[in-house]
Amino acid sequence: GTPAAAAPAKAAEPAATVTTTKPKKPLTEKQKKDEAKKLYKEAETRFDKGEYAVAADLYRQADEHVPGAAPKYKLALSLDKQGLAAEAVAAWQSFLDSKPDAEKFKDKITEAQGRIEALKKTPAKVRVATTPETPQGLKIAIDGVAQTGTELSVPPGKHTLTVSAEGFADASQEIEVSFAETRDVSVTLTPQAPPPVAATPVQPPAPPPATTPPPAQPPPPAAPVEPRSPVPAYVTLGLAGAGVVVGTIFGVQALSAKSDFDKDPTTKTADRVDRNALIADMSFAVALTFGVTGAVLLLSDDTSAETKTAASSMKKKAFVAPFVSPTGGGAAARFTF
Repeated sequence: GTPAAAAPAKAAEPAATVTTTKPKKPLTEKQKKDEAKKLYKEAETRFDKGEYAVAADLYRQADEHVPGAAPKYKLALSLDKQGLAAEAVAAWQSFLDSKPDAEKFKDKITEAQGRIEALKKTPAKVRVATTPETPQGLKIAIDGVAQTGTELSVPPGKHTLTVSAEGFADASQEIEVSFAETRDVSVTLTPQAPPPVAATPVQPPAPPPATTPPPAQPPPPAAPVEPRSPVPAYVTLGLAGAGVVVGTIFGVQALSAKSDFDKDPTTKTADRVDRNALIADMSFAVALTFGVTGAVLLLSDDTSAETKTAASSMKKKAFVAPFVSPTGGGAAARFTF
């Protein structure tokens, strides 16, 4: 018979490829030095161009290959140029700890010490977040000094942070920050309680009114004094005037009789002279009496001061006029008003 056809042979699968990474051979001392020189040279070029971040990384690699004071100094300077205060202080301190040659690095050592002192005074950045956010009338103070905004520049050390806002109670807390630190501070504000309503004091009952005597009644007004009637004074003064008139008449007759007596001295003429003179004397005496009485009545206390003064003047102007008869004498009163 015909021989069976042979089955096609199965294609062989390719063998799996296994990649193995050989461990990197450690560099020899010479290789390290060569690499360090190469990195340092490149770092210097970048530093001169102002590429301080790249330069700092290259200085760090060079120092890892061959530790030394020179790359540590330039690393610290590169970090300082970038304003990285905390990293720069650590790098400057690392440079000083490497015990650089005091003669060769004299100026650099002094520089490192000065920069450390100055950088440690770099203020910290404190960012204040409040709950609730941005309340009305928000005010922030550090140690009682008002600040602007919510991102504060705070000197290193311990401080009192105070936050206040309208309608909320003041919130205070103590914070301590390091130089060049960045700190986030959260402050929760508590709504201010309304002022307590003052209780109305209970007024004690008013004491009963004291019994007071009724007010003294004013004395009744004095009855008006009726002015004294001047009629009696006028009547009396009229009588005095009549006496003066009568006295004058008989005085004249007595003088006439006296003249007759001088011409013919007889007993009858003498009697007529005496009689007329006596009547004149009595008339003048009556006139004087009534005149004084009338003046007193007219100028009594119920008259005005002007009337009294006038009466006084009248009294001063009253006088008596004497006269003589063949057998006697007399006096006549005269008043001037």
